[in-house]
Amino acid sequence: MTAWHQTTVTFESRDRALDVIHRDLAPYLTRPEHYGHWWFMNKQPWPIRHRPGRLRDLHGLLDHLEHSGRIVTWANGVYEAEAVAFGGPEAMDLAHTLFAIDSHHLLAYPASGAERLGPRETSLLALAALTRGAGLDRYELADVCARIAQLRPAAPALTGERATALRRAADTLLAADPGRIADAGGPLRGHQDWIAAFEETGRSLGGLARIGLLTRGLRAVLAHQWIFHANRARLPLTDQAALSALTRDMIMETIDTTATRDEPAGDLRNALVDALAASGHVVSPTVEQAMRAVPRHSFVPQATLAASYANDVVNIKNDDSGVMISCASQPGVVATMLEQLQARPGERILELGAATGYNAGLLATLVGPEGHIVTIDVDQDIVDGARAHLADAGFTNVEVVLGDGALGWAEGAPYDRIIATVGAHAVPTAWLDQLAPNGRLLAPQRLRGSVSRSIVWERTPDGHFASVSSAMNTFVPLRNGAADDPHTVIPLAVDGSVRLQTNNEHTIVAPAAFADVLARPRHEVWTDVRVQAGESPEYMELYLTLTLPNGLNQMPRTREAIDNGLLTADPYPSSTATFDSDGTVTYLARRLSDHTTPSGGKLWDFGVIGHGPNAIELADQVAGAMRTWNTTYRDKAIAFELHPLDADPAAGPGRFVWDTPLNRMVAYWS
Repeated sequence: MTAWHQTTVTFESRDRALDVIHRDLAPYLTRPEHYGHWWFMNKQPWPIRHRPGRLRDLHGLLDHLEHSGRIVTWANGVYEAEAVAFGGPEAMDLAHTLFAIDSHHLLAYPASGAERLGPRETSLLALAALTRGAGLDRYELADVCARIAQLRPAAPALTGERATALRRAADTLLAADPGRIADAGGPLRGHQDWIAAFEETGRSLGGLARIGLLTRGLRAVLAHQWIFHANRARLPLTDQAALSALTRDMIMETIDTTATRDEPAGDLRNALVDALAASGHVVSPTVEQAMRAVPRHSFVPQATLAASYANDVVNIKNDDSGVMISCASQPGVVATMLEQLQARPGERILELGAATGYNAGLLATLVGPEGHIVTIDVDQDIVDGARAHLADAGFTNVEVVLGDGALGWAEGAPYDRIIATVGAHAVPTAWLDQLAPNGRLLAPQRLRGSVSRSIVWERTPDGHFASVSSAMNTFVPLRNGAADDPHTVIPLAVDGSVRLQTNNEHTIVAPAAFADVLARPRHEVWTDVRVQAGESPEYMELYLTLTLPNGLNQMPRTREAIDNGLLTADPYPSSTATFDSDGTVTYLARRLSDHTTPSGGKLWDFGVIGHGPNAIELADQVAGAMRTWNTTYRDKAIAFELHPLDADPAAGPGRFVWDTPLNRMVAYWS
């Protein structure tokens, strides 16, 4: 993260603070040459955070104000960024940039001579811009407001005409065009980049969330961003509570009173598809039309309309320990897999994992009335629910059956397309046998460690299967059947705040060897491997998991593990850890680089953190593999082959061969 210095200013009273800030400090801080290089918080003492060397005359000005009695004193201090609360170092850098722009305008706006909007109005404009930039729809905005309200004191209830008037005003501001408000005749004239900065921050945060570089939920981070703005704008806590509750209730009241009507659900569905098309998840007209046509809310009746049309999973079943075992998949993932599958009218398709029936409804729409869908699930209650949802939605070309998905459904074979919406480590023979000669199989596969990809397979002339495309994703695994893929969780800290997930290909003879390993000395290795904002490191993950003896594995952790220094400030959140059986563990980490892109954009360095008896050797091994990927394979494309276990596929540079319980897999860069 970028370094910021801190200078705190003490005033004799709050009134004196406001007077000095606006009369003496604002004219200096808001000079054009200082733009973007400082920011403040509304606290006492008053903290100014500033980039090193940018406010060269600040200390002289403060000395003058102290000697003249305008301030009590000032002092330099240490600024500690709240990177965890803001979603990680990349998100913290975005926050700092926004803080600086916001601070400038909060001090410059009152002196601009414009017909002022108050802090309530500008705060609502900022909230709308943040969530709009992040791609949230109106109903996801309600969830952000609910999160804000939970963090503020309870607001007094607003009723009657005042509540109605305030809701109308809030609705107007949330839907306002920032460009018109900031044009030559608008109340924000001269401050065009103020609200635009909130929208750009939301857009960048949404991008970080999509590639797994946000360490908190997107909506939680947006709520935190807005609270910091509201505090900086001196918006009282009671007003923050009232505004957030008012906006939440205004939107949710619409949901409550129209939940049985098709119109609001259709609006939400279209907004979701619009967002998925803008993000590149929806590409083809056929997938777009299907996702606009099938009512997702009818398949998740327990969810609100807002949750039904959010780009997020909807949990429908947990096991006895509370672990999710069935869900309605994230619509972005659903769209990506439909694009991969390329279902055509008249085709017969087998779906493995019925869940709510929503995906089967999409498939049925794509194949049309001349096509047929068979979808299978292992639990009777899920089968019953999917049947009911599909019937209620009017689908007649879908058959929902009870069975082990690993065995497929031979009665309807052969199938033109087979799609698994459950995770698998090995590809069951039944799936391959039940596929038509020119068919296409799409399976989300855990390759090695915790790294998974949805791979499209087609049969080659010599009888093995070759990939057509692949995409990074993770699904709830197959269970209660022939191709189960269980995993084991091993504590790495005595308080359980960090754990290592191992899989069925791993043999851990002595799990106790890992007990409290993170308390042992830390060994760090930083590499020349760098990524820029918006760039996914997924192919580096893939290379490492294929190269390292135990692959890359998930390492679930709590926020406390970072706060108390057990882990580094920014451990890589995806598949990150590898290990030796002697109790050594390493994990990937990131930090803001001193280097930039050719256009001046930010870069992040990747490194390796090691603990345990063999930490130095294992960390060096991981770092070496990262460097090899960076120099040799980073610019190459990846493809896969699927063979029987007794096959002898060709070896060679850049080709990796490994076995699953049912297949021999090959990955190669070219």
